[in-house]
Amino acid sequence: MKKNSLPHNVILLGFVSLFSDISSQMVYPLLAPFLKSLGATVVLIGLIEGIAETTAALCKTFAGRLSDLWQKRKIFVLLGYGLSNLSKPFLYGASVWSHVLGVRFADRVGKAVRNPPRDALIAGSVDKTQRGKAFGWHLALDRTGALLGPLIALLILSLSLNNMRLVFLLSIVPGVIAIGLVFWVKEVKIHQPKQPAQKQTRALLGNRSFMLFWIACMLFTLGNSSNAFLILKAQEVHFSTTAIVLLWTLYNLVCTLAAPVLGNLSDKVGRKPLIALSFLYYAGLYALFAFAQAQWMIWTLFGAYGIYYGLSKGIFKAYIADLVPDHLRATAYGLFNTGLGIALLPASLLMGAIWTQWSSQWAFLVSACFSLLGCSIFLVGYKGDNEYTLWTG
Repeated sequence: MKKNSLPHNVILLGFVSLFSDISSQMVYPLLAPFLKSLGATVVLIGLIEGIAETTAALCKTFAGRLSDLWQKRKIFVLLGYGLSNLSKPFLYGASVWSHVLGVRFADRVGKAVRNPPRDALIAGSVDKTQRGKAFGWHLALDRTGALLGPLIALLILSLSLNNMRLVFLLSIVPGVIAIGLVFWVKEVKIHQPKQPAQKQTRALLGNRSFMLFWIACMLFTLGNSSNAFLILKAQEVHFSTTAIVLLWTLYNLVCTLAAPVLGNLSDKVGRKPLIALSFLYYAGLYALFAFAQAQWMIWTLFGAYGIYYGLSKGIFKAYIADLVPDHLRATAYGLFNTGLGIALLPASLLMGAIWTQWSSQWAFLVSACFSLLGCSIFLVGYKGDNEYTLWTG
């Protein structure tokens, strides 16, 4: 293997995410209209999504902790991708909204089971000097799947007289490919210290650098509401449905191109400057969204938002791997994502309330302020930060 090439596991897991995301994104955009055709109300649709996402958030810490305790990654990745990708085709026979709830529940639990161990597996498969590149590669393929899935669904719908059930059934094809690729992934050795599990957990919670980063990101997430509000902003500026689809395609395309470049850059210049930049960049973007009234501005901001996503998600994961030893990484990823998942619900409620009571301008400005607050907390732990910094007072 060439010195700068990525390991076998990282390449494979990237393609696993590619095919799994194609499967998921073939289905997800059709769920709301499908539920309406089954007689579900808007409230029920919100309830289904709320139950699915909350369950996933809570399961991530549990799955991550088990992965660390059992010193196993691959089995959780296999079970998670299996549950998610084999459940979606059951939508083909759904006749009532509760069937859809069951499928969404299985899909989200599968994601919760696989993600923390998978991220720990990626981090454990590469040297520290390649972590940003590895997670950037993974994010790029993940976004490519998100880009291709809806396009494939659109093609099937156009050839089948809008047969949504056929799309659900055919989603099993990329899903099975994703599951099959997991079998070729190799387990990594985890260096487990000889100390009780309770002490290991306390060591993670006492890791000052990790905890400050976690708190900073949760505060930031309170302003990082659902991307649906970006769509609403585009509608406010009179974008058509077709134009909105193209906007979302632009966002995913830019993210796909930016993620590996920025991930690789974090290996060279360090993670912390880019993380601080991501908070500031997001605040600036949302401030511009607040005052955007022309369509050219919305086009520009959606493209710029793709750069933000490439600047944050993969680099955040690489930074956590820098801070936490390998025997606690799945727990750390699970805990981190549980916190962010829980914070996302009030974030969207807050954004919606401000938008309704005052205006979209105020909603975006408040979100920008939360990003600046998160950046401030992150910078508290910036000076003298290293891998195993613990609370001393």
